Amino acid sequence: MLIISTSLFIVYLFQDKRFLHDFTLFQYFRGLLSVLIFALIGHLIFKPHQGVIRYTSIHDIKRVLFSRTLSGILNQVFILLFADMFNLGNYALTQNTALANYILSCFLLIVFRISIKYVFNLGKSNTPKPSILIYGAGEAGYITLDVLASSYDVAAFVDDNLRKKGKFYQGVKILHPNDNIDKLISKHQIHQVVISVQNCTPKEKREIVDRCMDWGLEVKSVPPIEDWVGGELTKSQIKTIHIEDLLGRDTIQLEGAHIGEKVKGKTVLVTGAAGSIGSEIVRQLILSKPARIILLDQAETPMYLVEQELDGNTESKSIQLEMVITDVNDKIELKKIFEKFQIDFIFHAAAYKHVPSMEQNPVQAIKVNVLGTRNLADLADQYHVESMVMVSTDKAVNPTNIMGATKRAAEMYVQSKNQHSSTSYITTRFGNVLDSNGSVIPLFKKQIASGGPVTVTHQDITRYFMTIPEACQLVLEAAFIGNGGEIFVFDMGESVRIADLAHKMIRLSGFVPDKDIKIEYVGLRPGEKLYEELLNDDEFVQPTHHEKIMISKVIQHDFQSVQDKIQCLEDLVSQSADEMSLVKCLKELVPEFVSQNSRFQSLDARVLN
Repeated sequence: MLIISTSLFIVYLFQDKRFLHDFTLFQYFRGLLSVLIFALIGHLIFKPHQGVIRYTSIHDIKRVLFSRTLSGILNQVFILLFADMFNLGNYALTQNTALANYILSCFLLIVFRISIKYVFNLGKSNTPKPSILIYGAGEAGYITLDVLASSYDVAAFVDDNLRKKGKFYQGVKILHPNDNIDKLISKHQIHQVVISVQNCTPKEKREIVDRCMDWGLEVKSVPPIEDWVGGELTKSQIKTIHIEDLLGRDTIQLEGAHIGEKVKGKTVLVTGAAGSIGSEIVRQLILSKPARIILLDQAETPMYLVEQELDGNTESKSIQLEMVITDVNDKIELKKIFEKFQIDFIFHAAAYKHVPSMEQNPVQAIKVNVLGTRNLADLADQYHVESMVMVSTDKAVNPTNIMGATKRAAEMYVQSKNQHSSTSYITTRFGNVLDSNGSVIPLFKKQIASGGPVTVTHQDITRYFMTIPEACQLVLEAAFIGNGGEIFVFDMGESVRIADLAHKMIRLSGFVPDKDIKIEYVGLRPGEKLYEELLNDDEFVQPTHHEKIMISKVIQHDFQSVQDKIQCLEDLVSQSADEMSLVKCLKELVPEFVSQNSRFQSLDARVLN
């Protein structure tokens, strides 16, 4: 109100030389009364006074203009229609005075806000702040600047658009990636870049990430606009680049509604429900609204954590969740579950999966991965389960270790079982899962956080990778499209060199490989091979409705022969036979199993003979 009063005072002062005489000054106060009344109405409606002045933005300027415009319109209505009608002409401004006051008051209110903001920021500029770059000079980049300005000194924007090169936004210059960014980084001692680019393909995003890493910066990313909490970006939402951005291909997306058509209102059993894959299968199943989900796992504490998570999930309130602590190798307990519940679908994710551990413990690998799978498959047949989907691995292809061989034996059993059962037995086979429990990604993160070294088994070792949601989508999609007996595989693109993955993760964290964080090559572990395969030499694939999902046409094995070999394994386990005898029997069941870098290599010649 004081600024608006001052504006009118200045207008009168310049319009009338006799303004300071008593009569004119008295006229000013009478005119001021109507101005303040209408100004008050405009401000109460648009509330520009509620904006914190030191954080003035375009939004605040708009509210000032809207409130003053409304006040000006009301003033004009008063002058033209009501002043003479009610004999209030002495309280009305002339149209020229009202217009001049409107323009000047808007100007003074805006200048006041900008000046306060400038002085406030000037006072803070003496406090040193870390310098960063923002990659992307679009709308999201400007919002990112506003969010980070209080904590960081944004040295420059970087944008691929040549038309923006050399321009400024709020005093921050926009540079092109081909400019001398290294010099700027050195001058301002920049250690971090925030990628705010929104409308780009995953491939373009990876190229930007690679470019930022080439500058030796820690890379963070602004989430998609649709993920902003309440439609607004906050500093806490800006995270270190997601691990999915390290994939050498685009993330595969499937239509999640498919599985809902099958499992809605049904009873579903998920084994290994406390693990990375099993728990994500449960999360995705909940969206399809089955009547009941039975979560089965032998790990008590992880099961408790999953239970606590699901208790807070509003989507799961209408679904009956049953938590069962038992082992898939315990057929008596499994049978009780099948007798108690009329199970319609089984998603079998329970397995021992770590290659070195299973190479040292072949008995446990056989008991869980082979005999446990057989128990479930037999009970599914006995209790007329509609379908059973087994989660397998690319390590089952031409296996060189116990873990892979036991998973291949399990594949053989469920596939041959399909020939003699009304239950549909389906297998899904994929590569390593990013960020799953015990995978290489969490290990590298931990090693980087502790200052290294990052340990890689061999400089040429490669692996196929996929995300946990991708893996679980494949499993659920297989349940929808599988008729029984199939082994579904993903088109996973090119395999990833683990040494390159280690380099990228170190660079993403803002360190220089072999300078800040050392990479050590420790040699292949027992049973480990350099390259994983999705198909063996005798297999081929046929397409499905989705270009990224294929069916592996594998050799069909006689059920009785497979059953006899697995019975041999069970007999040896029950007789506490030595490990060599057990593994020899496993090699006879899976003839393509040839050990590498393992104590069981001596058995290969005997099996072949």
